[in-house]
Amino acid sequence: MQKKLHFNSFIAASIAIFIPIFIWGNTVSHFPWIIEKLNFTNSTIGFLLMYFSIIQLIASQTAGRIIIPKIGTRNTLIIGIIIFSISPITFGLSNSKTLFLLSCFPTGIGFGMVQTTTTIITRNAEEKTGLILQTYLSAFLTLGFLCGALCSGIYRHFSFDSHNLFFTLIFVALGSTFFIFYFGLKPNLEENNEIEKIKIPEKNILIYGLYMFIFMGTVMALVDWAPLWFERELLTTSLIASLTIVSWSGGETIGKFLGAKIIILTNEKIIGAYIPLFGSLIYVLIIFYGNINLILIGLFLLGFATANFFPIVIRIALRKTTDNINTAAANLSTIGFLGLLIGPAIVGYTSEIFSITSNTQAISIIWIMLFLMFLYTIRNSKL
Repeated sequence: MQKKLHFNSFIAASIAIFIPIFIWGNTVSHFPWIIEKLNFTNSTIGFLLMYFSIIQLIASQTAGRIIIPKIGTRNTLIIGIIIFSISPITFGLSNSKTLFLLSCFPTGIGFGMVQTTTTIITRNAEEKTGLILQTYLSAFLTLGFLCGALCSGIYRHFSFDSHNLFFTLIFVALGSTFFIFYFGLKPNLEENNEIEKIKIPEKNILIYGLYMFIFMGTVMALVDWAPLWFERELLTTSLIASLTIVSWSGGETIGKFLGAKIIILTNEKIIGAYIPLFGSLIYVLIIFYGNINLILIGLFLLGFATANFFPIVIRIALRKTTDNINTAAANLSTIGFLGLLIGPAIVGYTSEIFSITSNTQAISIIWIMLFLMFLYTIRNSKL
């Protein structure tokens, strides 16, 4: 009975992570439309992503340390989704730069609460069921991004009114709370956790958090800026620009849904380090060659190869930590998403001085170094 309840709570977590990312996928694919409508510069998008990260970090720490111990994971998810449901209004229906930048508040607060809570739920579900679930949670995150990009691409291809899309997304978010309430674990069935004071994370969390920091700071810069890169610098159509996210998310979704099986057949070193390293080497060659069709294929291969890096880092870090799981998960999220304060913002500034193409090439080289460092760490530690 306990296994079924915790597996159901994982279903709630999967729904909760899918919906915000589905909305975000629609939003990112609409960045060229938003920029044209409001006459923004690239740095404005950089500011948005930076502000979003600050709010997300605060919400993540608050959820892990205070909110979840008081009201439970199910209620935290529902509140997070309700807050996030405001973001389509400020993103898609905004008519000024100020209102657009204010969208980072409901987006950051809602996603910060949801991301930390789903990580905690999945970790607890893995312990109670004996199943590998972190890769599947990450798969639903990517699937949401893929579906959002596809939805946005269809809307833009047929020249539908995007204002109607963003208005509909509000009710999609609110409707998902019913399923989260139904599948989520009741507060009285959860283990009681005391509210902990803020302290410096232990060594293992800092080390693995650093890898998440580099990965998150670069992957979001790579993916979020891809539609603008294709449409503005490679001069493709809006539909082709949307396919950058579809290609990346398609490869990543397949990789994550196969993640648990690959771990069983091989080990965490291969899926978390060797395969990402091989994929990033191939992508570097494709990027410097510069063919648009090959870049789309390369994004698919890179998404597949690096799909399980994030969940593998979380699995190893939470397995090694001696901290409270809620606190450890919140600290991992905080350190990891600090990368979002730097990566996308840097691209926003430097793309106006150099180009998005130059930034993409630099990020590709950074990834090779990242996976080499991670490989060195896990080869010299007992998993």
